[in-house]
Amino acid sequence: MSKRKIAILGSGIAGLSYAYYLKKYQPGIEFTILESSSKSGGVVFSEIKDDCVFEWGPRGVRPKGNGQIVLEMVEDLGLWDDLVFANDQAKKRYLYHDGKLQVLPYSLRSFITSPYLTLFLKAFYKDLSAGKVNEDETIATFVDRHFGEKFRVLFFDSLVSGVWAGDVSKMSVSASFPILKKLESKRGSLLKSLLGKKPEVVDGKSFPKEVTSKALFSFKNGLQTLTDTLREMLVNFIEYDVQIQKIDFSDKVEVFVEGSSICYDELVSTIPAHQLSSYVKKDLSEVLDSISYAPVAVLNLILPKSELEFDGFGFLVPSKEKSVVLGMVANSNTFPSHAKQNKSVNTVMMGGARYSTEDLKSMDLKKEGLSFLNKVFQKKIQVDAEELIFMDKAIPQYELGHLDKVRMIEDLSGKNFKVLGSHMYGVSLIDIIAKSRDLVRKSLD
Repeated sequence: MSKRKIAILGSGIAGLSYAYYLKKYQPGIEFTILESSSKSGGVVFSEIKDDCVFEWGPRGVRPKGNGQIVLEMVEDLGLWDDLVFANDQAKKRYLYHDGKLQVLPYSLRSFITSPYLTLFLKAFYKDLSAGKVNEDETIATFVDRHFGEKFRVLFFDSLVSGVWAGDVSKMSVSASFPILKKLESKRGSLLKSLLGKKPEVVDGKSFPKEVTSKALFSFKNGLQTLTDTLREMLVNFIEYDVQIQKIDFSDKVEVFVEGSSICYDELVSTIPAHQLSSYVKKDLSEVLDSISYAPVAVLNLILPKSELEFDGFGFLVPSKEKSVVLGMVANSNTFPSHAKQNKSVNTVMMGGARYSTEDLKSMDLKKEGLSFLNKVFQKKIQVDAEELIFMDKAIPQYELGHLDKVRMIEDLSGKNFKVLGSHMYGVSLIDIIAKSRDLVRKSLD
């Protein structure tokens, strides 16, 4: 009896983790990862520059909750000794608005003394009388109902910009923050529902509190350590520089490459929606093409450590400030080992859903980023090294109706075709790895 054969499109974190779990849970299956470029890892990209770590994609993983699924993978891969956990400063975060940095509450004492205290109390009071809305709605509409417009403009707008580079007036709360709609469905008020909420149970190994209480974890040489190790483990299963001409779907899946073809029992796509759309039928292609992506520019900086007096994880910038800068992450505050002793590494994020690719390409983004930091810290900052990368389609946007699109993609894909990736079930590294594991284990049933 011949082995079942699976083709996996893409060797980013979704493709690598899906293959990892296939190897772990279904060792009898034959699979091949087809990668169009010459490297693996996708957006997980770390670079060592002047003995400092530059992160161009995600820069840390939350160890709490489903982050323990990633920790279990780390442990299985023998990478535990390479882990670095966030400095306690990573719990301190700021907003920049109205000409100054303001620290967000990070403890009971900081909450009581916060300049935002009155705004928080008014927002909490408003939430107590909030009702239930069953249908999907934008994040802006949902937060305005529960906490008020001022709360949304400062906090949720900044949060969504920082995670998705997104626009709260367009994004779906059900897809982006499913926990909020789940809480609302219980008692209307989120605060009332939180009072009876049981601790999150992780379907996997649990780690001690001294690990899960940390804000984030990474590796000594950055998050690419994880994808590099997965790549090395799967080296015999990855084919690089594969330019697919077309894919035919029937009882088998036939993949055409450079005039020849090979048949598989199943195809798993982990490539971006806009890339996959050219290989599938019109109805599915139209749904995939309707998923928009935000353009983002990432500016990494090495500074003398004495240049910035800043003690937090970073700061976010509400869109009301009308700046192309979304925020700054003080990487070496979070992971001190990612910089030389006398240096600091900082990342400025720019762009997002409110800007077109053309808008951003017309700007001098290095100048914009540095000028903004000069304004925030009220000084001309000395820079030892700088590097900028522009990503046209960086982060998928879970706009209103996104969950309907996901269901349509699932329905139109058929029994021998699965679609994974950041445009489907979550943009975080945790979401992607957890979904890969769940789908592989589900196929065992």
